[in-house]
Amino acid sequence: MVESASTPQQPVISIRISEALRTRLETLKVLMSMKSGESVSTSEAAKQLLESSKEERLELVNLLSKPTDSLLKIRRKADSRLPLSQAEWTLVAYYCLHGAETFANTAQTEISYESLAGILEAFRAVYELLRKKNKTHLDSFFVAHLPSDRQGETKNPEEVGSEDVRRVVNHTIRMLKNPAEERQRPIFVARNLYFLLDELEFPNVEKLNEVLWPYWPILWRVCARGHYFHHAEPLQDPNPSAKGLDAPLNPPLPKFEEGEYRLEFVRSPTEGFSVWLYFPGRHSACYPVSGYPEISEFRTILERLDVKRELIFWEGRYFLAHTGYNEAEVVGVNFRARDNGITFNFPGEDWQSIKKLFRRAWQAPEVRRLWDALTLEYGEL
Repeated sequence: MVESASTPQQPVISIRISEALRTRLETLKVLMSMKSGESVSTSEAAKQLLESSKEERLELVNLLSKPTDSLLKIRRKADSRLPLSQAEWTLVAYYCLHGAETFANTAQTEISYESLAGILEAFRAVYELLRKKNKTHLDSFFVAHLPSDRQGETKNPEEVGSEDVRRVVNHTIRMLKNPAEERQRPIFVARNLYFLLDELEFPNVEKLNEVLWPYWPILWRVCARGHYFHHAEPLQDPNPSAKGLDAPLNPPLPKFEEGEYRLEFVRSPTEGFSVWLYFPGRHSACYPVSGYPEISEFRTILERLDVKRELIFWEGRYFLAHTGYNEAEVVGVNFRARDNGITFNFPGEDWQSIKKLFRRAWQAPEVRRLWDALTLEYGEL
């Protein structure tokens, strides 16, 4: 009887690696897990890193080792209209993915239809650059992340081609841009853009930049949002002079009044500015709202809470609010801050005065300029 030859074991090599390389391997493990849906070992990540011949993938891993610095450098390049590499665009798409998908099931923090449409238009523009017009190995993946249509439902995944991708993408863009239609919120559109840039080759980087530049404002807005949600910090330039918030020649910010309420702005070198809402009465109570995230949510509550209907609820990250009848049987707003429990009961007319007050304030060029600068750092919140 002849013994079967035993399968030779692969040699196990143990090596010491630097902290920088360890960070890169951990980053690559995250990227690989995102694609496979399964956990990836350090050895598997190291194997791909050693065997990978795709320079863009290695560049992306390096960029992700210091994501905040990398994104700030990308923004400086974009501000100077310098071309970005494919890996740099991929990094932006990676954080767009986080921006679109984080808090996706919370109505108060959902990403806008406008941004989703812009991301999908960017995807369409890049998809049209592919050399193989008929089919890619990702086509069924792309279609699966978009609202289904009747024609596509009859096909098996391996039968899905580029025409299906184009049809579903075009239909979804039309749906997102039509407020009269019952719209879905396809939050995985950024995942499609990320996989498209990371998996497929685009030799002509100049053309890639050409088709993506029109969508830069939207992509950056969602990218900054994703960075803030993922790292809990804004993409703030470490150079204070970049924003000019403390420049001695900065004029004082305007004050606004509406009815018996007054609104003032106070500059801050770290948060941009805070708003101080002054209440009527002999005590002249002042309620401050500080920093872009809180101010953004406060403005959104003012716009979305319908004081013509009762039992409309808001459960946000910083504030709680709901509408209801008061003792005079008039609909008003009960408003409470999560962090300190301060609560107000606003009559409907007072709530409308505050709403008009904020609208007027954000029409002022000085306020708008500072707000737009903060939007670059925090994104769409």
